[in-house]
Amino acid sequence: MINKVILLGRLGKDPVVRRLENGRVVANVTLATNDYYTKDGQRMESTEWHNLEMWDKQAETAEKYLKKGSLLYVEGKIRTDRYTDAEGQERQTRKIRVNNFQMMGSMLASRNEDGQRNDSQGDSHPSDSTHSMGMDEDHDGLPF
Repeated sequence: MINKVILLGRLGKDPVVRRLENGRVVANVTLATNDYYTKDGQRMESTEWHNLEMWDKQAETAEKYLKKGSLLYVEGKIRTDRYTDAEGQERQTRKIRVNNFQMMGSMLASRNEDGQRNDSQGDSHPSDSTHSMGMDEDHDGLPF
Protein backbone atom coordinates (compact mmCIF):
# COMPACT_ATOMS: atom_id res chain seq x y z
CA MET A 1 0.00 0.00 0.00
CA ILE A 2 1.17 3.51 -0.78
CA ASN A 3 0.59 6.79 1.02
CA LYS A 4 2.40 9.43 -1.03
CA VAL A 5 1.49 13.02 -1.82
CA ILE A 6 3.18 15.31 -4.35
CA LEU A 7 2.23 18.99 -4.37
CA LEU A 8 3.42 22.13 -6.12
CA GLY A 9 1.99 25.36 -4.78
CA ARG A 10 2.50 28.64 -2.99
CA LEU A 11 2.68 29.31 0.74
CA GLY A 12 -0.39 31.08 2.13
CA LYS A 13 1.53 32.60 5.04
CA ASP A 14 4.93 32.52 6.69
CA PRO A 15 5.76 29.24 8.49
CA VAL A 16 4.73 28.93 12.14
CA VAL A 17 7.66 27.37 14.00
CA ARG A 18 7.65 25.88 17.51
CA ARG A 19 10.57 24.61 19.54
CA LEU A 20 9.56 21.73 21.79
CA GLU A 21 10.91 20.94 25.26
CA ASN A 22 12.69 17.84 23.93
CA GLY A 23 14.73 20.03 21.53
CA ARG A 24 12.82 19.14 18.39
CA VAL A 25 11.55 21.83 16.02
CA VAL A 26 8.28 21.70 14.09
CA ALA A 27 7.04 24.06 11.39
CA ASN A 28 3.46 24.30 10.18
CA VAL A 29 2.84 25.74 6.73
CA THR A 30 -0.24 26.24 4.56
CA LEU A 31 0.17 25.54 0.85
CA ALA A 32 -2.27 26.53 -1.89
CA THR A 33 -2.59 24.49 -5.07
CA ASN A 34 -4.73 25.52 -8.02
CA ASP A 35 -6.79 23.43 -10.40
CA TYR A 36 -8.03 24.88 -13.68
CA TYR A 37 -11.05 23.70 -15.64
CA THR A 38 -13.58 24.96 -18.18
CA LYS A 39 -17.21 25.51 -17.27
CA ASP A 40 -19.72 26.91 -19.75
CA GLY A 41 -16.84 27.99 -21.99
CA GLN A 42 -15.11 30.00 -19.26
CA ARG A 43 -11.81 29.14 -17.62
CA MET A 44 -12.36 28.52 -13.92
CA GLU A 45 -9.90 28.16 -11.04
CA SER A 46 -10.29 26.14 -7.86
CA THR A 47 -7.87 26.57 -4.94
CA GLU A 48 -7.18 23.76 -2.47
CA TRP A 49 -5.40 24.47 0.84
CA HIS A 50 -3.04 21.92 2.39
CA ASN A 51 -1.65 21.92 5.94
CA LEU A 52 2.01 20.86 5.94
CA GLU A 53 4.11 19.70 8.88
CA MET A 54 7.93 19.80 8.78
CA TRP A 55 10.31 18.60 11.49
CA ASP A 56 13.81 19.38 12.73
CA LYS A 57 16.24 20.46 9.91
CA GLN A 58 13.34 20.94 7.51
CA ALA A 59 11.55 23.14 10.06
CA GLU A 60 14.67 25.23 10.60
CA THR A 61 15.11 25.62 6.84
CA ALA A 62 11.45 26.60 6.47
CA GLU A 63 11.80 29.21 9.21
CA LYS A 64 14.89 30.71 7.62
CA TYR A 65 13.98 30.66 3.92
CA LEU A 66 10.25 30.22 3.33
CA LYS A 67 7.92 33.20 3.17
CA LYS A 68 4.33 33.81 2.19
CA GLY A 69 4.04 33.37 -1.59
CA SER A 70 7.09 31.08 -1.91
CA LEU A 71 6.76 28.44 -4.62
CA LEU A 72 7.29 25.00 -3.06
CA TYR A 73 7.45 21.43 -4.37
CA VAL A 74 6.54 18.92 -1.64
CA GLU A 75 6.59 15.15 -1.24
CA GLY A 76 5.02 13.64 1.85
CA LYS A 77 2.38 11.46 3.45
CA ILE A 78 -1.17 12.12 4.60
CA ARG A 79 -1.56 11.97 8.37
CA THR A 80 -4.75 12.15 10.42
CA ASP A 81 -4.70 13.45 14.00
CA ARG A 82 -7.62 12.64 16.28
CA TYR A 83 -8.42 14.64 19.40
CA THR A 84 -11.26 15.58 21.75
CA ASP A 85 -12.29 19.24 21.74
CA ALA A 86 -13.29 21.34 24.76
CA GLU A 87 -16.95 20.21 24.41
CA GLY A 88 -15.94 16.53 24.47
CA GLN A 89 -16.52 16.00 20.73
CA GLU A 90 -14.18 13.69 18.83
CA ARG A 91 -12.47 15.64 16.05
CA GLN A 92 -9.89 14.91 13.40
CA THR A 93 -7.61 16.97 11.23
CA ARG A 94 -5.55 15.98 8.19
CA LYS A 95 -2.12 17.24 7.29
CA ILE A 96 0.77 16.41 5.01
CA ARG A 97 3.88 15.16 6.85
CA VAL A 98 6.66 16.43 4.59
CA ASN A 99 9.39 13.94 3.65
CA ASN A 100 11.12 16.15 1.10
CA PHE A 101 10.66 19.64 -0.29
CA GLN A 102 12.25 21.90 -2.87
CA MET A 103 12.20 25.66 -2.81
CA MET A 104 11.62 26.60 -6.43
CA GLY A 105 13.90 29.35 -7.71
CA SER A 106 12.95 32.58 -9.38
CA MET A 107 13.23 31.08 -12.86
CA LEU A 108 10.10 28.98 -12.38
CA ALA A 109 8.31 31.73 -10.49
CA SER A 110 8.97 34.25 -13.27
CA ARG A 111 7.74 32.13 -16.20
CA ASN A 112 4.32 32.63 -17.72
CA GLU A 113 1.91 29.84 -18.70
CA ASP A 114 3.61 29.42 -22.11
CA GLY A 115 6.97 28.75 -20.44
CA GLN A 116 8.41 32.09 -21.53
CA ARG A 117 10.32 34.34 -19.17
CA ASN A 118 8.41 37.39 -18.01
CA ASP A 119 11.51 39.61 -18.08
CA SER A 120 13.03 41.05 -21.24
CA GLN A 121 16.50 39.54 -20.81
CA GLY A 122 15.74 35.81 -20.99
CA ASP A 123 19.19 35.06 -19.54
CA SER A 124 19.78 32.56 -16.78
CA HIS A 125 20.45 34.07 -13.36
CA PRO A 126 22.30 32.47 -10.43
CA SER A 127 19.05 32.47 -8.45
CA ASP A 128 17.32 30.43 -11.19
CA SER A 129 17.61 27.11 -9.38
CA THR A 130 15.81 24.77 -7.05
CA HIS A 131 16.87 24.05 -3.49
CA SER A 132 16.07 20.68 -1.91
CA MET A 133 15.75 19.55 1.67
CA GLY A 134 14.98 15.93 2.51
CA MET A 135 14.46 14.29 5.87
CA ASP A 136 17.47 11.98 5.64
CA GLU A 137 19.88 14.20 3.73
CA ASP A 138 23.05 15.63 5.25
CA HIS A 139 23.83 19.05 3.85
CA ASP A 140 26.58 20.20 6.23
CA GLY A 141 24.15 22.75 7.63
CA LEU A 142 23.24 24.08 4.19
CA PRO A 143 19.56 24.14 3.23
CA PHE A 144 20.33 23.14 -0.38
